[in-house]
Amino acid sequence: MSSNYTPCGTTTRLTPADEAESLKAAYENMAQEAFQEWPNEAGFDSLTEHRGPIKLKVRGMIPSWAAGSLYRTGPGQCKVEDTKSGTFHISHWFDGLAHTHRFDIVSEGANGPVEVYYSSRRQSDKAAADIKASGLLRSVSFAQIMDPCIGMFGKFISIFTRRPDSTFYNIGVTVGANLASFKALSKAASGVQGHRTANASIVIGTDAAVMCEMEPRTMEPIAFPLQSKFHPDLKGPLGGAHGVTDPETGDYINYNLELGKQPIFRIFRISAATGKTTILAAIPHKAALIHSFFTTKNYVVLCIPVAHYELNGVNMLWTGNLRDTFKPFDPAEPCRWFVVDKHHGEGVVAEFASLARFFFYTVNAYEDDNGNIFCEMVDYPNRYVMDAYYYDVILNRDNKATEFWTHGQLAKKCFPRLTRFRLRKEEFVVGRVELPAPESVMEISLPHAGDMPVINPQYQGRKHQYGYFLREHDLAGPLITEQE
Repeated sequence: MSSNYTPCGTTTRLTPADEAESLKAAYENMAQEAFQEWPNEAGFDSLTEHRGPIKLKVRGMIPSWAAGSLYRTGPGQCKVEDTKSGTFHISHWFDGLAHTHRFDIVSEGANGPVEVYYSSRRQSDKAAADIKASGLLRSVSFAQIMDPCIGMFGKFISIFTRRPDSTFYNIGVTVGANLASFKALSKAASGVQGHRTANASIVIGTDAAVMCEMEPRTMEPIAFPLQSKFHPDLKGPLGGAHGVTDPETGDYINYNLELGKQPIFRIFRISAATGKTTILAAIPHKAALIHSFFTTKNYVVLCIPVAHYELNGVNMLWTGNLRDTFKPFDPAEPCRWFVVDKHHGEGVVAEFASLARFFFYTVNAYEDDNGNIFCEMVDYPNRYVMDAYYYDVILNRDNKATEFWTHGQLAKKCFPRLTRFRLRKEEFVVGRVELPAPESVMEISLPHAGDMPVINPQYQGRKHQYGYFLREHDLAGPLITEQE
């Protein structure tokens, strides 16, 4: 057991004065292979459905105000047995077959006992059946490794199966509840995401221009609307997994990425009041992966990280996945920032450029009294962290985790940083040859920060005090970190 091991249930308070020592301990944990102490197989391999509901044993107390239905979705199965070619192994965690979980928290009153019931359902049965029948993952994936035994002919043939067919959909990244904007899908009256007592519709998102609507009680997929359903210009194949619901209007905001000779990012808004879709901005730019973006009271902020696609994504049909389509990471390539007006049809009102970084997750954004925008994200020095999520690394198959995490200089590149940028209102000018840089006003490194952030949703678009993160890579198992 590593000397820096912290037992489950332990709370440790850290201050800025501890940061250097904490980082040193994190490096030591990696060198001592602390990851060996956590039974990852239980969470990543052979997850089963429980269509239930199953009553769970509750230890401690859950307050009555927490009553409601809590949905979570993510990767489930990492392999499919008995295919025509034997067991098919999914290479990357992001491609694990979607599995949604529901926790019903039932209260008998303000002072009464609270009961919890659990149910779950696999969302990609058709995709699993197709893998079983063909022995292949025939849809575009995030990072599936092509079996060398398939050969050139098999790879060529697979190009013709990469089509928008619900048989191949594997959607399981984010959960949106009661999205009032989607009137074509449901009669939802609220535009709030997450945990609520009544759910008229549940929509699951991914990094593509398609969503999955599921029945709230059974969690059965019932529709797969494309973004083009809402506006004909939203014809690109990619979009953001973390679409945003405006906390004031209930409007749904996301982007669509059209690939090709001249890629275009189209930022759009679906009105909760009318159901009308408006294109807020069309931004010609090199195609890249953007998992999440920022919104404030008056703006949408799109930050394009250094995760650009070769041939602007056209060769994705050949590679079959996003990761192998990326250009090599170029530290001289800047991140580009586009500030888009939300309300007055002004389109892009400001552009910025910052040093090369990569990020998956934004935390929050807000404006101050002077109109400056503050954007908070969890970022990395390059894209190496993507390789940490191959199942071989997660499950330490053939000592892959040991090889990955004990390579000191490379492992350090997987340590996230919590960064807050200020975009000055006085720099809101379009068309400059030399773009201004957003000012970094806060940087906090792991282990004082983590990834997969959340905040109190009541503070979305407003200045917040606390954020909550998962800290995982340097310890035996994941920890929840509260950052002030």
